[in-house]
Amino acid sequence: MSISQSSPKGTFTRLRRKRSLFALTLVAIVGGTLVFPFPMEGRFWGDMFDLAHAPVFCLSLICLVGFFDPSAVGAPSRFSTIIPMTVRRVLFVTAGLMVLGMVAEYLQKFAHRSPSWGDVAANSAGLTAGCAWICAVALKGLRRWILAFMTIAILAGISANPAIEVWDSIQQMRSFPVLASFERTREVGNWGPHKALLELTDEWSSDGRQSAKLTMQAEQFPGLAMLWMNHDWTGFRYLKFDIRNPGDKPLSLIIKVQDKLHTQTGFKYRDRYHQKIVIDPETVANVVVDLAAVKAAPEGRTMNMTEINLIDLFGVDVTEPTVFYLDYVRLE
Repeated sequence: MSISQSSPKGTFTRLRRKRSLFALTLVAIVGGTLVFPFPMEGRFWGDMFDLAHAPVFCLSLICLVGFFDPSAVGAPSRFSTIIPMTVRRVLFVTAGLMVLGMVAEYLQKFAHRSPSWGDVAANSAGLTAGCAWICAVALKGLRRWILAFMTIAILAGISANPAIEVWDSIQQMRSFPVLASFERTREVGNWGPHKALLELTDEWSSDGRQSAKLTMQAEQFPGLAMLWMNHDWTGFRYLKFDIRNPGDKPLSLIIKVQDKLHTQTGFKYRDRYHQKIVIDPETVANVVVDLAAVKAAPEGRTMNMTEINLIDLFGVDVTEPTVFYLDYVRLE
């Protein structure tokens, strides 16, 4: 009877293939995630993806280096090294991940996603943090602690803004059925002014301390659109909001509400809800929109009240800069 045993060389070859497969799988997952057309409905998921960029690229660099040389990233000595990771090799892996991130950002425009130089900067910061960690492992004493602190500081610094945005998105979801209170500074990120200036102000409010102040330019259709909100309006009867006209002339505005399907029908005029309102000079108006009318508004179909994706409030043929205040947008 013979007993076959694997040679050390055969075991090393299998280990190298296995680790290489892990590395390729990780690269494929990171690249695929950056390009895949995820249905990121709502502001929250976009903010979460922004938050993930730096930590993901930091961990990807550490993992890739660690697959080939575990000791280089602080793994226990019982894990075998298959390729010693010199400074040049670490920089080569870093450059490869940087190129991967930039190519993926470019390809996003073909996948109905939004390429961003901010994402490229976040990727770079994550890779810088990963390099700092790998350098810290190779050093001792105070220099190790300084570089370890740098790793944390870089990740915390680049992640602070998207983390605050994620928290504000959570606050927005918790405040539903209030769609906008304008009490939080980050709320303006839910709105897209067009041919107008949007700012928060404490000059007037109908609820809380602040409202939105909109200064419309002398344009054809200046106004303000809510782009990010809770899409499901089923179970509610009214959309309400308060408007103050501080001017000495009547303020004429158009309210437009549409669902997701509207964007797929060529933005036809009769495929949306459309209402004109007039606010008297120096007057506060409580505007009430009947959601039954919104549902029935599209010609030839009913609006999908689970996929409302836009509220637009705008003027028509505005001849001079015009100011109004908006507050307490809610469903009832």
